[in-house]
Amino acid sequence: MNLKLKYKASKLLYASKILPVMRVTAILLVLALSRVSANSVAQSISINEKNISIEKVLLKIEQQSNYHFVYSKIPLLKTATVSVNVSQASVKSILDEIFNDLPISYTIIQQTIALKTQAKVKPVLTVPRQKLNGKVTDESGSPMPGVSVRLKGTTLGTVTDNQGRYTIDVPGNEGTLEFSYIGYETQTIKVSGQSELNIRLRASQSILNDVVVIGYGTARKSDLTGSVGSVKAKDFNKGITASPEQLVQGKLAGVQIGSNNGAPAAEMTVRIRGANSLRAGNQPLFVVDGIPLDGRNTQPSANASTLGSTPGSNPLSFINSNDIESIDVLKDASATAIYGSRGANGVVIITTKKGKTGAPELQILSSAGIASLMRSNVQMNSDEFRQALTNRSLTQYDGKGSTDALEAITRTAFSQNHNIAISSGNEKGNYRVSLGYTDQQGIVRKSDFKKYVANLSGGYNFLKNDRIHLDFNIIAAKTRNIGVPIGNNSNLYGSLIGNALEWNPTIPLKYPDGRFVQQNYTDGTVTIPGFGTNPLALIEYYNDRSDVTNILANISPSVKIIDGLVYKFTLGMNTVTGNRTTDISGNLFLNNITNIGYAGVATNQLNTTTITNTLNYTKDLTAKLSLNALLGYEFIDFKRASYGVSGTGFTSFDVLGSSILQNPARGNIGTSSSVDPTNQLQSYFTRVNLSYDQKYLLTATMRSDGSTKFGSNNQYGYFPSIAAAWVVSKEGFLPEKISNLKIRLGYGKTGNQEFPAGSAQDRFSFGLQSISQANYGNPNLKWETTDSYNAGIDFGLFNNRISGTVEYFNKQTKDLLFQLALVQPGPAVNYFTNLPAVLKNSGVEAALNFVLFEKTDFKWNLGLNATFQKNLFTNYSGPVVVTGNINGSGLASGIPAQQIANDQPLFVYNMVRFLGLDANGVAQYSPDKQYVGDPNPKTLVGASTSMSYKKFSLEMSWNGAFGQKIYNNTRMVNLAPSGLAIGRNTSAEIGLGNERLTNANIVSTRFLENGNYVRLNNATLSYALGNIGEFKRANIFLTGQNLLLITKYSGFDPEVSTDKSVNGVPSFGIDYGAYPSSRSFLIGFNVSF
Repeated sequence: MNLKLKYKASKLLYASKILPVMRVTAILLVLALSRVSANSVAQSISINEKNISIEKVLLKIEQQSNYHFVYSKIPLLKTATVSVNVSQASVKSILDEIFNDLPISYTIIQQTIALKTQAKVKPVLTVPRQKLNGKVTDESGSPMPGVSVRLKGTTLGTVTDNQGRYTIDVPGNEGTLEFSYIGYETQTIKVSGQSELNIRLRASQSILNDVVVIGYGTARKSDLTGSVGSVKAKDFNKGITASPEQLVQGKLAGVQIGSNNGAPAAEMTVRIRGANSLRAGNQPLFVVDGIPLDGRNTQPSANASTLGSTPGSNPLSFINSNDIESIDVLKDASATAIYGSRGANGVVIITTKKGKTGAPELQILSSAGIASLMRSNVQMNSDEFRQALTNRSLTQYDGKGSTDALEAITRTAFSQNHNIAISSGNEKGNYRVSLGYTDQQGIVRKSDFKKYVANLSGGYNFLKNDRIHLDFNIIAAKTRNIGVPIGNNSNLYGSLIGNALEWNPTIPLKYPDGRFVQQNYTDGTVTIPGFGTNPLALIEYYNDRSDVTNILANISPSVKIIDGLVYKFTLGMNTVTGNRTTDISGNLFLNNITNIGYAGVATNQLNTTTITNTLNYTKDLTAKLSLNALLGYEFIDFKRASYGVSGTGFTSFDVLGSSILQNPARGNIGTSSSVDPTNQLQSYFTRVNLSYDQKYLLTATMRSDGSTKFGSNNQYGYFPSIAAAWVVSKEGFLPEKISNLKIRLGYGKTGNQEFPAGSAQDRFSFGLQSISQANYGNPNLKWETTDSYNAGIDFGLFNNRISGTVEYFNKQTKDLLFQLALVQPGPAVNYFTNLPAVLKNSGVEAALNFVLFEKTDFKWNLGLNATFQKNLFTNYSGPVVVTGNINGSGLASGIPAQQIANDQPLFVYNMVRFLGLDANGVAQYSPDKQYVGDPNPKTLVGASTSMSYKKFSLEMSWNGAFGQKIYNNTRMVNLAPSGLAIGRNTSAEIGLGNERLTNANIVSTRFLENGNYVRLNNATLSYALGNIGEFKRANIFLTGQNLLLITKYSGFDPEVSTDKSVNGVPSFGIDYGAYPSSRSFLIGFNVSF
């Protein structure tokens, strides 16, 4: 070994002084499963450089090994230069030589090397000593073994034992003790004659060294050039979470997350920086442990006669939230272009937990809770209804009783969640095994969601210097969903919520003998006719069960070919099978059901295979210029098939019809099957990262995607991006109070191919002894593309006690994929084409984080984010496209309330204006339809705060949206004036007012409401019990969800979006009889062994 150390005398003088105490953040996730020898520091390193900084030497060690250095503000690493000429040397020997004459020490813990400055050691004077005892704990109050305790300026020191206790002999009554531990802030305390000192260490607040997951790799936050939001497990929303999206709701700027309804495991709407497509979907791409998901709903659909089609379940509900380590969101094209044709709507990367180095650890988390209806609607109670009947001379509909039908179909629901995980590892590998069980009752009677999840992950290092590495992960889950009859497009009599709202509150739901009141009611003296569907009977006679089995597995070997060059192969498979049975008894009074019944059985099968090959090369080209390059090939094969059988006209309703589908007449049995055409994606991609002096960063990517979905003339699309960043804070001219300042600029092009397979081909539909064309081919169909521009500033002040990001984005989507009817005299079929139009999304987003207080016993952090966005559909000269079907009495099969029109926001409301009631109570409307509102929120806000005092901690999460309109289709249909005329409930405004009961249902601004809201989404109070015998890090907690909702919206919840699409054109912002939201409370504990 040949090392020569150079530095200026002035720097040596500086180094001889006591340097400021540094703060270290160490994140250690190593993979191992078997017992191996501890040869971690024996990895061979070869370096031949002259007069380079120590910091550059450390970077070279990182590139040639599995080590990662963590440190904070050590000037000598930049100013001191060395000449190094070593071959196959160990890491330890190099570090010993470099730091031999410098006041810098290092600690190696597995694959993390922590550096810190050390004071110049003074000789210990011969003075009387006193014994000092104490205990060191973390912020939760748990003991911390292995903490370094040192009398500052001397050679005296010790470490804490397994209980966090220490004993040290201190000369005299004066001096200063220094407590330090990797990943925690070093603390110094004056002895001042004390005999006992108990210390609580705080985790380091460093954020720039946080590792985030990007496409096909990871990066330090400080090295990013694109827009990436990241939330770690400790910052997730707490409580009942059926799917991962709920964990980060309100946590990230530019990300809108909302539940389509309040049912357990309901579908979620996720929009990243607005809606980018008309037909190709606006959900982001979800990637789990490196494997892109299909994204389509895996629960078979059900369309049960007049009950309409029921909403789907969340395709991500198979993931156990307790198994997730982090969620990273790629927002701009410079970050998402590496995913090419699937990155236009952003990318959400979910990384599950892996085993950590150390002794085997058993973790248990268990909780139980209750939930109830969050808020009711505006229908009249029995007294108000009776008064309305009197005022309107309709007393013949007074049943003399008192019934709350909405209360009758809802309940206090119970939930329970139990998780157990065991993990361990060493330098050569690790493992983690977990099991999870969730049982979440819905607040609507009978509804229920159960989930069983097993997760196994691990990895191995092989050969000398760990040149071969193997990762593997498997998630196996089964979910069971018991549904209730709440449909997207049910008619007046088929809506469960609608029937409950308009049920006559003076009539009971059951007779004293237990029979349901259906069609007519009589108490022996009076008969009241004309009822709708009894909502309680609808629940009783409707049975809907879905079972979905989901297996997601991947195996990923990698080999270090030469120093800096790594080849990685990944094989991922996702297999999903969904089975659903739907039964409606003929005992129910409902059109097309009474005395007939209905039963359906359906199966969905989905299989996705992903093969990825990557080469990653990392090298320092010069003393200041470093390169990281990625080259990859990926092939994805999507398969989907569905099968179904249904029947009506059963001769018995004593058993479920799905069990006796052979019973109906052959003419009453329907069958269906569907298999997707070939659906494959072949991709080539590359990414180059250049860093000059860690101040000037450049990232360029290119991806070429070939898809079988597109026309033969346009099967390949090309998606480039480029981004640059300038780390101004490393230039040296900024005030010391500015701890971080980075300016970022980026451009990229992404695509969207999320539309039906075979859309560019001639496709045919087979019926009973028949065949007909279903789609007309278009060989010129091409990619929908989005050009995205991004400019951002990242900053940190006062040692990052205040940090944040401000970004401007501008996205323009063109060649929009759309389905049109073929112009005559062609066949009466549809075809896909590219609309000559542009869909624009632009805005500003900001995120601010504050460390408000950092005291020994009290800590308070606050995070705020806001997004201001605008959506516009422009450059379009074709016919107006309608969507947003409004259902209800007198509206036939539905009246569209939304349009896709030039120079308007996407899904703009188009309807007549409600001008009020005249003196006679007749509703007045404008003569013509007008554009009257935008369903897309213009402002999104979020706030999170965490406070801790000694062993208590409190976390709260808020979110809100402003500027959007909601069409209350529920209120229009089920609380209409005409209903009161036949003895059905309505609102007090109508029932006790003077409105004409003959006023018709008109789609108008009367039911278009302000959708602004602010919600206290989550609050958790916890108490750290610490170590209790064999139990470690024991903690108990109480969580509340949906505790507060501030809104003027009259419906159950403004965060709702019923699917009211027309001919496949989606809608947004319409509320029609949706499953109501709940307020829940949860109590639980977690503990480790």
